[in-house]
Amino acid sequence: MSSTSSSPAAGSPFGSAGWTPRLVLSLIAILCLVEAVAFAYVGTTTALPQIIEHFQTTQAGWLLTAYALVGAASAPLFGKLADLYGKRRLVLVSLGLAVVGDALAAIAPAFWVMVLGQVLHGFISACMFLGYSLMRDVYPKKLVPFSASLSITGAGILSIGAPFLIGYLIDHFGFRSVYVFDLCWVVVMGAVIVLTTPESPLRRPARVDIVGAVLLAAGLTSILLGVSKGQEWGWGSGRIIGLFVLGLVLLGVYVFFALRIREPILNLRLLVRRTILFAVLTGGVAYGLNPLNQTLLALMAQTPRQLGGTYGLGYSASRYALITGPLALASVLCAVAVGLLIQRTGGRIMMYIGLGLSTVGAAFLTFQHDTFGGLLTGALILGAGTGFALAAMPNLIIVGSPAAEQGSMSSAGELSAGLIGAATPIIAFAIMTPSAMSPLPGVLIYSDSGVTTSLVVSACIALGTLLIGALFLRARGREGTEEREFTPVQEGAAPA
Repeated sequence: MSSTSSSPAAGSPFGSAGWTPRLVLSLIAILCLVEAVAFAYVGTTTALPQIIEHFQTTQAGWLLTAYALVGAASAPLFGKLADLYGKRRLVLVSLGLAVVGDALAAIAPAFWVMVLGQVLHGFISACMFLGYSLMRDVYPKKLVPFSASLSITGAGILSIGAPFLIGYLIDHFGFRSVYVFDLCWVVVMGAVIVLTTPESPLRRPARVDIVGAVLLAAGLTSILLGVSKGQEWGWGSGRIIGLFVLGLVLLGVYVFFALRIREPILNLRLLVRRTILFAVLTGGVAYGLNPLNQTLLALMAQTPRQLGGTYGLGYSASRYALITGPLALASVLCAVAVGLLIQRTGGRIMMYIGLGLSTVGAAFLTFQHDTFGGLLTGALILGAGTGFALAAMPNLIIVGSPAAEQGSMSSAGELSAGLIGAATPIIAFAIMTPSAMSPLPGVLIYSDSGVTTSLVVSACIALGTLLIGALFLRARGREGTEEREFTPVQEGAAPA
């Protein structure tokens, strides 16, 4: 049973009114924080060649894995704490940790400090699901579907211009400038949240499952560490097998206890509901494939043709934005379309479209990745697929979850996305590394066959997920009715 001091809409300064200046500023701030989540990842991906050269390391992949891993492992804990203490409060906590992480990355004297900075910055991923969950609690109900759809991909204020800005910063001021800019951006948007957005009145007076959080985080960490180090240590080595076994045992212990206590960190009984499982799986895959695809795009665009042989445009970081900028624009426009259409079509149809486009985009690039036109076309298709899928996910979770479990169930989507997003780049590098060449110490040039195989894997994952959702996770009975009817919390009534 949830306890609230007042109903969400009635207890906020927004009430039941339409768009007001304060509400617009609140929405912009939340959108910009969501964009900050992507900004750090895109910035790191684009800056990897410079980071490798500066620190003379072959372990740069850890920067991406650490960021995604922390986001995945911390999602259930942040979701539960948000249900207990307030969603806005946890948003601000995640921003504080991210600011410290940005500062470390900006001044890092050694590579391990850079990785530590990414670890702390990974906590900002909580804004992805806490943002739209907070909207659900305090925004006027008629504005929730549109706002929630935009919140998962942003309004383009930062995302469309981010690739150009990142390229300019790296080319003119070095890779550290990306983290300085992100630090300033997060501080400003956090202040706007404080001034414009009320705290959610929804509370769940319950004990935090600390043991469950530790088991879940440790299990995920062990498995992802094995995935990330498999190529270096050998997939059949005792250390790798031990990490996988340890991770599975820890997760198994977590499941055992989670099904036997009243307040688990992640409600597994609710997670198996078809509407929730569909949203968590399909949305997680759509989000998790994004870093893989963007990593491959960066390699195909920035590798010099004389080194890549049959591929490579040799673009600078600034010129690479001519590909990633349109990708972001396509994603944003499709997210807006979802926000306008979802009440008539339902989130499931939008998700199918998104996964279908992701399949087509990756498949197209397997044949056309040696010219600017080919890369741009593939990027546009992938961006459109991401926009459709990620904008559909929050609405699917909202209509399928009880109001009191919004934070926890939203964090399940973040857990899925973070886990897949941490694993997919590692999988791609595991595929490409055996055929890679090393013309200079610490620098690897990946073969065309390795890049193509990774794109095929991306397409197969998207298509396989689409088929699983359509064939095995179709909503039935009451769940099917809920998916067709967006039912945010009614004004004047606290949810049970």
